[in-house]
Amino acid sequence: MKHGFPVFNTIIEANNVKRFGDETIVELTDEDKKEIRKLAKDPNITERIFESVAPSIYGHKFIKKAITLAMFGGVPKDIGGKHKIRGDINCLLLGDPGTAKSQFLKYVE
Repeated sequence: MKHGFPVFNTIIEANNVKRFGDETIVELTDEDKKEIRKLAKDPNITERIFESVAPSIYGHKFIKKAITLAMFGGVPKDIGGKHKIRGDINCLLLGDPGTAKSQFLKYVE
């Protein structure tokens, strides 16, 4: 206790850390842009994206859809005109043991 308030230690566990500025910029080639435009015209693109989330987990289409919508969705928050941040990703997964709930969380993180 310090000054009447509890003090907590902050611990960060990471398996991959990059310094700011170490990013490599990847330029999209004309072929990449052409492929993206082609995929955008596919009437089943949403289903393809849903299926591509957590490919090692079979089935669970509703969970895959919820996680995908949470990753691509979110309402932007404007903090008094100072800066904009993306809305929080919230997804509650309930289920029997062995339904890959913890595996899905790895894809969201």
